[in-house]
Amino acid sequence: MTEVHLIRHARAQPRREGLPDEERRLTPVGLAQAERLRAALERLGVRYEVIWTSPVLRARQTAEVLAPLAGAVIEESALASGWDAELLARLRVRGRAVAVVAHEPELSAAAAALLGGEPDAYPFKKSGLFAVRWGKRPQLRYVLIPGLLKRLLGADDQPPPEGARE
Repeated sequence: MTEVHLIRHARAQPRREGLPDEERRLTPVGLAQAERLRAALERLGVRYEVIWTSPVLRARQTAEVLAPLAGAVIEESALASGWDAELLARLRVRGRAVAVVAHEPELSAAAAALLGGEPDAYPFKKSGLFAVRWGKRPQLRYVLIPGLLKRLLGADDQPPPEGARE
């Protein structure tokens, strides 16, 4: 049995002329969101065999914040856009926990393909996570969303000091 965590990158710079989409960085709020997600996963005892990440900067930065939870962080070019649930079948490691850090609308479509239903039934907030246990058939285990994590961890949207952990 595998546990797959589908994770949307944290909040990034807005789109603007002259800034290529793939070069948009996480904002200070986005860094705080990613740190909060990592802190929650640490409290849950989550460890990943591997974190697969889109090569797009904001996804890579989110994966880097989560990296202490993983044996490896690997860029997968197919996660940049246009991928589907079939890619997850190739990325999963049987018997292990893996994370996939990527983008919308592919994450919602992948969740719908795994769990059934329409993609709009699985909205991914920035830095949101869907934990899916993948055995004979996939099963939703839990969902972590930024607002809930903020309330549970009592954190604000300021980035933690350099080198500090929430």
